[in-house]
Amino acid sequence: MTSIRPPSSLLFRGGIVLTHDENDRVVPLHEMDVLVRDNIIADIGKNISPPVGDTEVIDCKGKIISPGFVDTHHHLWQTQLKGRHAEEGLVAYMYSGNMMSYAYTPEDMYWGQLSGCLEAINAGTTTVLDHAHCAYTPDHATSALTATIDLGIRAIFAYTVPTRISKWDKSQCVPEQDLIPEWALKQLGDLSEKHNSPGSLVEVAMGFDLWFLPKDMVLGIFGALRQSRLRLVTAHVGRNAFMGLQSQVQKFKSYDLLRSPFAPAESSPDMPFLVLSHCNGISEEDLALLAASGTSISSTPGTESQMMGYPVALDPVLKREKAANVSLGVDCHSSESASIPLQARMLLQLTRVEKNAKMVAEGNFPSEDVTGTSEEVFNLATIRGARCLGLNDQIGSIEVGKKADLVVFDAAGSVGMLSAAEYDPVVAIVRFSEAADIECVVVDGVVRKRGGKLVSTKVSAEGKGELEWRDIAQEVRRSQKEIQARIDGLSLEKARKTLLGMFHTDVSRLVDAV
Repeated sequence: MTSIRPPSSLLFRGGIVLTHDENDRVVPLHEMDVLVRDNIIADIGKNISPPVGDTEVIDCKGKIISPGFVDTHHHLWQTQLKGRHAEEGLVAYMYSGNMMSYAYTPEDMYWGQLSGCLEAINAGTTTVLDHAHCAYTPDHATSALTATIDLGIRAIFAYTVPTRISKWDKSQCVPEQDLIPEWALKQLGDLSEKHNSPGSLVEVAMGFDLWFLPKDMVLGIFGALRQSRLRLVTAHVGRNAFMGLQSQVQKFKSYDLLRSPFAPAESSPDMPFLVLSHCNGISEEDLALLAASGTSISSTPGTESQMMGYPVALDPVLKREKAANVSLGVDCHSSESASIPLQARMLLQLTRVEKNAKMVAEGNFPSEDVTGTSEEVFNLATIRGARCLGLNDQIGSIEVGKKADLVVFDAAGSVGMLSAAEYDPVVAIVRFSEAADIECVVVDGVVRKRGGKLVSTKVSAEGKGELEWRDIAQEVRRSQKEIQARIDGLSLEKARKTLLGMFHTDVSRLVDAV
């Protein structure tokens, strides 16, 4: 890791630049330069002369310059829980992972969030919508937000009060009754006022899943926060025997909350827009309603295929509607790789196997063509992800005037991308790339990964200063041991019973997938 010392200009010389046309078709420009001044893409062309002054020239011969990836659903604080959900379904994850902010101190939250951000950047993510269900106390929320700002990733920090427990040990697990404490609404409003101004790298939003509360209360909260500059609310949505069989989408419609990020509804101009995660199991009618209204959807193929159901991102209903806003997310890097290209790869192949399996079951066999393209899922990871966040005028594609969020793949030096990059650079990224192939990541004009290694990070933790990745990893390992010692003192079985009671789950419908 080398230190961050941003020059006034960056000149990426002679790479394959992946641009987009007005119809979202990817147009590779070969042997092209990209000039970045401060945090803006200033020029794209051949043989650009370096500006006079402090300019760093980065040789990109044989390399692919891609827009930074946009992750529209992630829980960045969960690093210390990595690995434990590899063989778990959603119910087990909810008490062994989601509820485990109980075992975190604010300091633990800082290191988990910081390392989660670093893992995302290492895999080429430059923008993330963080469904931050880690606001256990005001200090927990402050620590997570501080870590996000320290790291320098472009982020929407969706402040979320988690399921909080008043008493939890080997004999009991008693939930707190106050679901939305007054301190949380005040802190969220204050943070929105402070951070949500033009040019802020980290924006504050809200994560919300308490749709059983009275309509007037929900809309009152949203309206008050909108006055504090809050743009969006993100929510988990699904229709199943655990999350509920009622249509949340119809409720959103009745609340006049279904709309695109770009045009407030006539009836509710003072409401934030929604980014809905997952949407597995919802009816075709509801999916069509989301598509026609332009309501943003984030699909997370890895966790959905393991814990929920079939990912909807390439569903024909969404593909038929031009207004549809669809994107990709990682969800839990405690169980998944933080790589958005890997999520795109999984989505593409899951969509194909679903279609192929139906054809084979009907006695037919897939012919020459297959479902979905690499370009489609690449766009979900870039320009369409930006559109879901209402930020496509700033990020998501390489275009003069947009923010300089860039990822450079060392295609010439890659083992896996060999020959694929020469055939089709988009296919090379979606089907063959790894995080190790990413040589450089730039966020808002600042190099955050250089020469294939993360740069050092100046941390806010007292007495720590500027840390290399190995130092940060050591802090995370120390924190992980302390968290595990606290978890060892808890009854997961009691937590399971509490969780199922809170969800009013019909346990007869929970079936192990073995």
